[in-house]
Amino acid sequence: MKPLVLCLSFAFAATTAATAEDAGSTPYLALYRVLSPIAGIEAYDRLVAVERIESKLPGVRAGDIRIVIHARSGAIPVAVGDGGAVKFPVSDALRAENPPVETNQPKGSLALIVNVGLRGAGALRVPWSDIEAGLEQAKAFYAKNRGDAAPAISGVEVHFPPGGSAMLTIEGKDERLLMADPAGRIVVTRDMIAGEAPPELVFSRAPDFVLPYSEGRP
Repeated sequence: MKPLVLCLSFAFAATTAATAEDAGSTPYLALYRVLSPIAGIEAYDRLVAVERIESKLPGVRAGDIRIVIHARSGAIPVAVGDGGAVKFPVSDALRAENPPVETNQPKGSLALIVNVGLRGAGALRVPWSDIEAGLEQAKAFYAKNRGDAAPAISGVEVHFPPGGSAMLTIEGKDERLLMADPAGRIVVTRDMIAGEAPPELVFSRAPDFVLPYSEGRP
């Protein structure tokens, strides 16, 4: 079971002064194709694009990763935050120029993952009605972009830093405590909320991000 991933499988090619001839470089257009499906997400006030860089190699921390877009106007460094959070510049000018994108990591070891997330993940207490409003917008976004292939949304997947012992409490008529798994994830489905009125999600710490979730996905 997985969160709803809008687009993934973008692999970077490493390029340095010493290895540029051997390794080549990743064209910006390859990155743009992954990011372009989220165009227009700003029209949904409860949604946000969640961009992350993940390494396929063990022991590589987000802080170890360096990424630079070598545009004609000058180098554009792309900061990699906690948990691999990134925000790549997306513009028609860069698409037309198609500059090389370089990283200090081995060729093909990084992947860019783009998710549709729910805005306001920094709050410590969120009414489930706000979650539902965000999920309705996510449903509309997927329907517009995928049509009949739009997935059925059954809840949310809340992401915290791995290994941080984060907790989530469903408060309503009763209380239900959920612990994050070793990867820092907690899944809350509509079935868990049923009968709780009016339910709220209370977090032990602010989540990194919250994603729509489809229980039926493999």
